[in-house]
Amino acid sequence: NLISPKRIIYCEGKDIPGIGNSENGLDANVLNNIFNEKYNETIFVSSGGNTELDQRSQIAIKILSKVFSEIDILVLKDRDISSGRQTTENDRQIYLQNNPKNHRVLKRWEIENYLFDKEVLKKYCSLNSLNFDEIEYDKFVTDIINQNLKDVTGRIKNFCGINTNINPEIFKIELSKIITQDMIIFSELENDVFNKN
Repeated sequence: NLISPKRIIYCEGKDIPGIGNSENGLDANVLNNIFNEKYNETIFVSSGGNTELDQRSQIAIKILSKVFSEIDILVLKDRDISSGRQTTENDRQIYLQNNPKNHRVLKRWEIENYLFDKEVLKKYCSLNSLNFDEIEYDKFVTDIINQNLKDVTGRIKNFCGINTNINPEIFKIELSKIITQDMIIFSELENDVFNKN
């Protein structure tokens, strides 16, 4: 019990570990960066896709709860829980009401909808002496909650004035590192994950 976290949160992403058994999933790495200071006894772990997440978390609950009696295991899903079909807030609430109490679903479509929020991008640009093109951003990002932004990372980088070729995953990781507890986006994501709102 001395070395186990108090809470494990399974999320979607690459389930095969990286070098040295490091976490290899983007969502888990992003969420660990964002919450490691305030929730230092929580660890986010990638566990595959939507259906794999359910199966693997159930196995973990059965096994780990026998060994660590006070461990909480949560399941966190993107809002695209309907196999690519549009999922409304009402659909999200119905899912939460009809699944185990340890299930969570993001209010925004995917983790990129939090990372590519204007508040985060403005801060990133300010810290890196870049000019954020808010006018063009507002023309393109018309629905930060529901819009698919995962596939347009290159365009988001352009709004930040990044002209060089940088790795999209590293860019997202860097954005996650600047999200702090005083930001609105932190509070929103915290409510989605920890408070089941």
